[in-house]
Amino acid sequence: MKRELRFQLKSAFYSKNFLIILTISILFSVICFMIKCFECYEADIINIPSAYQQFFANARSNDSFVAFFSIASPFLICAAFSDSYVTESNNLFLPICIIREGKNKYFFSKLTAVFICGAFVMVIPQLINIILCTVAFPLESTYMYTWDLWQADIYTVDIANDWFLFKNLYILSPYIYFLVFIAISGILSGITAVISFEISFFVKNRIFVTSFMFVLINLLSVLFESYMIPYNIINCMFGLSVSGITLKSFIITSVTYLSVMIILIPFSLRRLKNCL
Repeated sequence: MKRELRFQLKSAFYSKNFLIILTISILFSVICFMIKCFECYEADIINIPSAYQQFFANARSNDSFVAFFSIASPFLICAAFSDSYVTESNNLFLPICIIREGKNKYFFSKLTAVFICGAFVMVIPQLINIILCTVAFPLESTYMYTWDLWQADIYTVDIANDWFLFKNLYILSPYIYFLVFIAISGILSGITAVISFEISFFVKNRIFVTSFMFVLINLLSVLFESYMIPYNIINCMFGLSVSGITLKSFIITSVTYLSVMIILIPFSLRRLKNCL
């Protein structure tokens, strides 16, 4: 299994799709950082927000960045490597892979590689951005604005709300809080990528495979926001989400996507065994 996984990861990391998608994600991360640097150019040090406030995935401070990234991310996640089964099937490379690896090893090594690629597309840009922010901006700041951690309304209003997920961790350290959400976004992104990969066994169309979860998640996001339904996976991925999410909603949403991924595994395997 290790040999097969190594082969799939090598194929993924050298694939044109993955490299293009990862480059786009990193460029977006760096551009967000440069915008923040431009905003603080020649500003007095007391007027410069802290690094965690400048982090582009901080939904409270940078809702426009998060809004754009959250809309595009389902497509980026799925376009990275989820369509690789369709590609290999179309170029007749699939039979060679199955003969070489066996169907079960091929499927699960491919599934693991798809999960890792989907996670990387979300995790790496966020890590690069938060590292750049910690290097360029102060770790703590006297800059005062409504949503600052040290403002009274965080402790007297927001901290009392159920939607402030992992609030004790945020009080302990905003940086640890956002690192936890980076890890969460990576896991949920990997699950989303795998679901898209599993769909490819039923619809062998690259455009459909890469766009289905993008359309579904964004439509559900609009629907859930319109009717105040607290099960939006996007809100689970970013810290201090403006809409917020409770622990119950977070668990239900995550378990639902994980369950869909697990349920589709035997059906996808059956389709693979019938493909030759």
